Amino acid sequence: MESINVFILHSLNGDTLQFWGQDVKVYLNNKGISTFLPEFPIREKSSYVKFDKILSKYLKNGELNKDSIVIGHSIGVAYFLRFCREHDFIPKYFIAVAPGAVYNYPTTRTDYTVKVKNQAYLREKDFEFGKKLNNVYMLYSDETDGNKEKFTRFEKDFNAKSVYLKGYNHFDGYHRIYKIPELLELLNTLISGK
Repeated sequence: MESINVFILHSLNGDTLQFWGQDVKVYLNNKGISTFLPEFPIREKSSYVKFDKILSKYLKNGELNKDSIVIGHSIGVAYFLRFCREHDFIPKYFIAVAPGAVYNYPTTRTDYTVKVKNQAYLREKDFEFGKKLNNVYMLYSDETDGNKEKFTRFEKDFNAKSVYLKGYNHFDGYHRIYKIPELLELLNTLISGK
């Protein structure tokens, strides 16, 4: 049996790495748990192909394995769910933080995010594979777009145990989210097996 470790897959802007991702890493490292924060291309350079290439290295070398806990933030959620299907991979636990680019909702934006999200949206085969994932959790908040329906949908589509956290918005750097104590509590519970 592999030892448990944690992967944090960042958002489109990459601010997860500098904000609450660091807090999680320090907290878990102090408990002797290896934590990985892979760096993927961000903003207009973001793509699933690049994400897949980088994350595949961890899968091939065995660091990403069936005993891993994976935390995805925003677009990292959609990318990882597709990655799971394409590699027939199921982590021990998956925590989706403010899942983004999972569903194709109408937008008034016209910048690079339109192109990036278009190649990130999940397809029917991704949702079908998602039914194999047994231990999915979702943290969501009062996001700026106010679209709670997408979280209700995610909860149903992935049989996720959802946790609503007031005031975290998109759990991003723009809103200065340096710590998510509720995430640390959830990780403690999952790691201890209680």
